[in-house]
Amino acid sequence: MQLLLCEGFSTDADGGISCSGESATITLEEVRAIPASNGLTKEQADGLISATLLLLVIGFIFALILRQLR
Repeated sequence: MQLLLCEGFSTDADGGISCSGESATITLEEVRAIPASNGLTKEQADGLISATLLLLVIGFIFALILRQLR
């Protein structure tokens, strides 16, 4: 499978697409070989959610303690 890459494109009234500028083709294997962006992994996202919830719980307990001390 090959993908067509265009600098720009336009559509006509019939729904046809035409490329403008320089164009190139790339295969699906080449797309798969491109490394993914450096986003969060599922484990990192789970860790951030756990840390956020822990901080909220600690803040809530701290607020309760301060309220009792007043």
